[in-house]
Amino acid sequence: MDFLTFLHLHDIAQTWPQDLFVVLVLVILEGLLSCDNAVVLALLVKHLPPEQRGRALRYGIIGAYVFRIIALLLAVWIMQQWYLKVLGGLYLVWLGASHFLKKADEEAEEEAVAKAPMRRFGLSVFWSTVIAVELTDIVFSVDSIAAAVALTDKLWVLIVGALAGILVMRFAAQGFVRLLELFPKLEACAFAAVLFIGIKLLFEFPGDVAGLRHVFPEGTTYPTAKAYHEAVDKHCPPWLSIHHVATINTAAAPLPEAHYFTGESALIAAIDSKPAEERAKLIAEVEAAMNSRLPVHLTLAGVAAEIHADDFREFQKARSDWNLHLRPLIEIEGWVSSLVVILIFALGFRRKG
Repeated sequence: MDFLTFLHLHDIAQTWPQDLFVVLVLVILEGLLSCDNAVVLALLVKHLPPEQRGRALRYGIIGAYVFRIIALLLAVWIMQQWYLKVLGGLYLVWLGASHFLKKADEEAEEEAVAKAPMRRFGLSVFWSTVIAVELTDIVFSVDSIAAAVALTDKLWVLIVGALAGILVMRFAAQGFVRLLELFPKLEACAFAAVLFIGIKLLFEFPGDVAGLRHVFPEGTTYPTAKAYHEAVDKHCPPWLSIHHVATINTAAAPLPEAHYFTGESALIAAIDSKPAEERAKLIAEVEAAMNSRLPVHLTLAGVAAEIHADDFREFQKARSDWNLHLRPLIEIEGWVSSLVVILIFALGFRRKG
């Protein structure tokens, strides 16, 4: 029974229609985002012999399955690792820029192609490519995991949706490899798309890491994710926002604090009255309690409180929203970047004259 509760399968008989709909949404979401991913994966395996490309993607995807399950179990921690985005962005910018810089003449281009099959950790070209595919999936996982957690907190739904989505990405990448063979001009467009994706990731640098963070006025509380977002809109509005397209923030929104989601006014007042260091420790205890099996009875700062599953869900939604939309200095919606990638690729199908 504990295992069923852990995966949130205990109520599947009552909620399966809604849960399957969420799975479908997750697969579509991953499929749309995979447009970016597939471009990079196609370029990573392009230098291999044709008979090895499918194998490299297949082995890489097996590792991706294992990683995604682990990542979903550690979703909150993964979403806080902002440096994964930055390192991934730098790598993709280097990958795209180096292609165009080395293409100044044909000799340089040939040299670049010759050097493309890089060896890593003393492994063969094939296994080095598999590792590159794995690392690339880790980079692209941050956004998709955050988006998935924002949709549902049921672990079985997250796992099924994510794994089905990876399968979509694998076939999309294989399709791009074939397109690159049929239309040679697409290679330059692919590297341009990679460059764009890398720049997008760097633009989404978290404001709090740069020392730019808004602070709520004293006394601001938020018992739900919706209330938290309303507080951000009221007290920390973005410099520019185009709904469902892009947002430019002057600083990161305040990090959602777990104790506000308990709905226990006495506990909130007791924690907020403490000095900063003690207050931070108490909030961390509430957050740790929220990550354990619910409901949880705890006593902090002399106040007894009870945390329910709904409290945890609201906190998770607010934290996901913060990571996805309210933390980056510039946030570009996934569908926009996918559309740009498609338009860049469309240029590769043009004929001369």
